[in-house]
Amino acid sequence: MGIMLRESGDPNLPSGKEDEPKRARNTKRAGEVSEAAFLHKAVGLGLKVTKPWGDSERYDFVVDAGGRFWRVQIKCTAAMHAGGYHIQPIHSVYGERKVVYTEAEIDVLAAHIVPLDVWYVVPVQAIAAGTSLRLYPDGGCERARFEKYREAWDFFRGDGVVDERDSVGEDEPLRSSVWRPIWKPRIFGMR
Repeated sequence: MGIMLRESGDPNLPSGKEDEPKRARNTKRAGEVSEAAFLHKAVGLGLKVTKPWGDSERYDFVVDAGGRFWRVQIKCTAAMHAGGYHIQPIHSVYGERKVVYTEAEIDVLAAHIVPLDVWYVVPVQAIAAGTSLRLYPDGGCERARFEKYREAWDFFRGDGVVDERDSVGEDEPLRSSVWRPIWKPRIFGMR
């Protein structure tokens, strides 16, 4: 089951259509929809996930990987720019400017490309201060920095290392396991 798009009639949901005229949408609601999608995907992959009470923490979820707890911040986008999707790994500090997430605040940034229902599981160490993440799930960039983190759910099962290569496109293929859901959740009476 993919992420809900505007076909459901809710104007706060992203449509996934590039040619749609720009209009203000409720970004908080869009974030909540991606949080629900993260919970659905992670639990379907057999991960233990918990949500902190309220929304005062810098992270949205905690993933229990047995011997380690991972603080996960969710970011989402539906807008394509210059052949890629743009995510800003920043948050507001009350009375100050926006700042980049640090290792003291989160362990992982989970970036959701809404129209494709694609996830990037990016360790906070891979996010340089002041950078934005440009993601290319459809290709279009020879040296896409973050492709090694696409659907990298194994990150939570290991020691936090996905792949040590600095870039994609080297001779050795990227090795990863595909995790199948251990159960298919029954949502809203659907089978």
